[in-house]
Amino acid sequence: MPHASADRSHHAPASTLELDDAQQNVVRHQLEMLATPSPVLRWEGDVWSGVFMALVVQMPQGGRRDGEQSASDERDEDADQGAWQTQMSLQVNGLGKLDVKLRFAPKQLDISLVAENQAVLARLHSGEADLRTRLQACGYEAVGLQMIERQDERGSV
Repeated sequence: MPHASADRSHHAPASTLELDDAQQNVVRHQLEMLATPSPVLRWEGDVWSGVFMALVVQMPQGGRRDGEQSASDERDEDADQGAWQTQMSLQVNGLGKLDVKLRFAPKQLDISLVAENQAVLARLHSGEADLRTRLQACGYEAVGLQMIERQDERGSV
């Protein structure tokens, strides 16, 4: 009988410890994030089939631990005190790439939208007034909204 329980204990851990490469990468990434706390959270992947997203969330300057501020951070501290910053990039088939930058401060929201597709940019512009009204109804007294067309990265000189 001891032989049978030894066989089970030998096989059980092996099956629970076997992870495919994708799972190993996720677990490794999560452990690295826990081991190195940072004022910045980064994530990227498919939010649903065919839609890639990269997301960066930066906590307010005042949320950093003592000793983690650089000299340039101290100069900008008054302007950024209490402001959360978020950057998101979406890549959608047929619509192209859309970059969104948000800066949340008490009662203030600044949004920058950069689209490479002219039709997407036109649609964003058509809903600008409605977006401002809705955001102000959410309690933002000041809403900065900037919509920009992405210049061709190959560029012309």
